[in-house]
Amino acid sequence: MFLCTGYTFDTCSMAEYDIVVAGGGPAGLQFAREVGYASEYSVAVLERNDSLADNDKSTGGTFHQVVDGFDIPDHVVMDDSPDVIFEGPEAHARLDIPNYVLDFPKFLEYLGEDAERQGVEIVTGAEVTGPIQENGTVVGVETRHNGSTKETYGDVVVDATGPAGALTTRLGMWDRSAAQRGIGKEFEAVGEFDPDSMLFKFDHEYAPGGYAWVFPAGDDAFKVGVCWVNDFYRRHRPPDDGGIDSYVRKWIDSDSRWDIDEIRDVHAGQAISDNSINQRATDGMVAVGDAVSSINPLFGEGIRPGMESAEMAADVVMDALRRGDTSRRVLSAYEKRWNREKGPKWKTQRMVGELLYDFNAEQQDGFVRRAGRLSTEQADRLQRYELTVTDLLSLYPFKLKDVPKAPTLLRHVW
Repeated sequence: MFLCTGYTFDTCSMAEYDIVVAGGGPAGLQFAREVGYASEYSVAVLERNDSLADNDKSTGGTFHQVVDGFDIPDHVVMDDSPDVIFEGPEAHARLDIPNYVLDFPKFLEYLGEDAERQGVEIVTGAEVTGPIQENGTVVGVETRHNGSTKETYGDVVVDATGPAGALTTRLGMWDRSAAQRGIGKEFEAVGEFDPDSMLFKFDHEYAPGGYAWVFPAGDDAFKVGVCWVNDFYRRHRPPDDGGIDSYVRKWIDSDSRWDIDEIRDVHAGQAISDNSINQRATDGMVAVGDAVSSINPLFGEGIRPGMESAEMAADVVMDALRRGDTSRRVLSAYEKRWNREKGPKWKTQRMVGELLYDFNAEQQDGFVRRAGRLSTEQADRLQRYELTVTDLLSLYPFKLKDVPKAPTLLRHVW
């Protein structure tokens, strides 16, 4: 069998690299950047869209850990603000949490261009359809590209295909059917927006079983959106529900704090989340980002945890390649680190989310008021997803109706 070793992806129907990354979102591209900056290993990123910028499914809301921690330049930041506003049906609170809103397509383009400067090959229009295995070890991926089927081999394969989990689901590493599902829809508008802060609204009238948001997006621009967890949406939606677009439109049309001249873009996406304690490594492969549910289960932030998972995985993969051992025994060091550093926190966040999105209106207002009383240190822990038990108790507006939820919540402890 002829193998085009050392050739680029487009040269023939088969190619080989040290590392093959399936997926060109923040996690996959950050993995490639990490390896490109730290080594001479050959890396190919295979992205199904015709351009990286086409993967426009995120609000772009994030925090300093991404912008400062991963050296993101100013030109991909649409806006920033020094605080976050929480709103309930009646309550209002302002938290001192600095934040950023990224131009998500430009952000992806930057990550790709930076990776290419480090020698990474970015291949667009290449949809990864499944793994190639030899004796139980992942040795490459199958793709559809320009109407033909290709095989791309690597000493290590990285699944960064997002919620689809193109490889992890095929290999039984992640059970998507057991996870919670949610959807989000966002309109990017041109006009006037009064608060000029990152705003989250917890109100079933506008976002049953979830929350609504408004993010500043530069001069005379902002993003208005709604998301929900499907389980809680079904519980809190009215009988005459009109779908997610109707809720976004309702908020746009009813709130006097903005005046919209035009809707210049629309973004939509889905989230599939669990406690994130999943299998992240197998022989010859690791999984990063939402391909193995790294998304934060409380507020649905995916960019930061996805990039953090990529950073962890890249360190372990490069060590495995240096050793000449890419077995699960070695690659699972990444999985163990994630589970140690993020696992307990994500379990806690999942429990808080299951309470928050099922609150009645009185509890939503109680949560917002209590959040407004958090100290600067507590607000920082909220932003870092590191709330203590004491913090959580101070936030939780307990009602007797919540007692029956105890068994459901306790299952997340283990």
